[in-house]
Amino acid sequence: MRKSCFLPVILIVILFVHGCASLVSYQFNSRSPRPLEDERFFSGLDAAVSKAGVQNAAYFKVTGFPYLRADRFLVSLKDRLDNNDQKDQWVRWLQQLDIEARESEIQNLPASTMEKLTAGFEFAADRNRLQENVISYSNKLLAHDRLQPNFFDVLEKVVQSSDEYSTVMRIFGLYPITSIPVAVVTDHVYSQIAKWHQLAPEERQVRGTLAAYGPAEDSDFSMAEIQQILERSKQNPLGVPRPWAGDQKTLIAVFAPVIVQDMVADYDKIGAVAWGQKQLEVDSKNSTVYYYFSHAYFKGEPVLQINYVFWFKARSGPLAPRIERGNFDGLTVRVSLSPAGAPFMVDIMNNCGCYHFFVPRKENIKRILPSPFATDAFVPTWLPHNFPRERLTIRLNSGWHQVENIAARKRPAEFIAYNLIPYRQLEMLPRSDNANESMFTSSGIGKYSERIEPLIFFPMGIPDIGNMRQRGHHAIKFVGRAHFDDPHIFDLNFEFN
Repeated sequence: MRKSCFLPVILIVILFVHGCASLVSYQFNSRSPRPLEDERFFSGLDAAVSKAGVQNAAYFKVTGFPYLRADRFLVSLKDRLDNNDQKDQWVRWLQQLDIEARESEIQNLPASTMEKLTAGFEFAADRNRLQENVISYSNKLLAHDRLQPNFFDVLEKVVQSSDEYSTVMRIFGLYPITSIPVAVVTDHVYSQIAKWHQLAPEERQVRGTLAAYGPAEDSDFSMAEIQQILERSKQNPLGVPRPWAGDQKTLIAVFAPVIVQDMVADYDKIGAVAWGQKQLEVDSKNSTVYYYFSHAYFKGEPVLQINYVFWFKARSGPLAPRIERGNFDGLTVRVSLSPAGAPFMVDIMNNCGCYHFFVPRKENIKRILPSPFATDAFVPTWLPHNFPRERLTIRLNSGWHQVENIAARKRPAEFIAYNLIPYRQLEMLPRSDNANESMFTSSGIGKYSERIEPLIFFPMGIPDIGNMRQRGHHAIKFVGRAHFDDPHIFDLNFEFN
């Protein structure tokens, strides 16, 4: 009887939380009505984006504030705002994320939708003009709202994260029972992967030929230069490292890894994502790695992270489990820099969010913290002592694209050069019909990357589990709840020296 009453209670709590945010924003807007022209612009644009299904889901929308969006790090910052300068930088960052997301949405709008939308605004169907209006109306609304005495108090209530896990799915899937065999299988797979990392080089099986991929632009590591870049990047009220464009380029080149791939078939070739005649494809003739920056906390202090995202045509071949096979596969390698500029952690996942593991610097770790009612942090190996003086080198197996070894070596004399491209290009890829389209749906799921895993693992509560996912949407635990972009991910899993 108690269990039968549990679901309604959970649903009521969920609705209550979301309802509170909506009520707070409604009360704020009703006390000081916004200019109708500004409201009309954003409501018309949002309606067009929604109808066309081109919403960029990388960031969370802020209820009642159409010119703001957030990510998990910005949500965490709202509890650390001690003065007006910090609050101002925080809200400007929220605004910047919305402007960035809307640029891709505007680029992805169908031409017919653009014409209808801009006709209603009484200007030419020009995407650049529409983006200029986004910035203009965004600034007007922000200036208006900031005059209200409770502006920041309201924002601190309505800026919230979303959850990649569905409590309802877990209830109907009898999660407390079905998670037990999943935990057992996960532990078995992790044990197998850990053994790979302990093998001597001559013991590792090669099924095809080993091919090395490395960055086209080489840059030697200089601790002094990295420290100077990070010191410059923290000269802001929040003290958060936010390097400018030129320094970003240096950091990306310095820490870009070498991938040693066991090459058996075309599905083992790293390539650029592009729209073909009928659907998405990975062009292996154009080796490309996509990057973006993110932030987390290391012993409570904000730190910078560099994310490198690799894509393959498919997960296939005899090594890959049958339920995981399908179009598209990928790997994300994330390098996290300490406040002093030294990499203290690398963590890696497949682009579906699966097989996430940590590679910390051993001397930094006092112990791995237990995760109650969840799988513990997986640490199959440690960061090589000679990284980053030498380049991080990651060996992948064929078809399944799992990491078998991590080392640090000089960039090989012969390698396939890859280009480093901003990740946001994936969110507005050119099409042959002079239009653009994201590789992700408006829910943050990779298009044409379906698997049969959702039919098997739906009790774990992750919608479209096994499919490729957009940044901001990576659930990384079957048992328990954890997100790749949780800014507290390191402090929750490790006690540091």
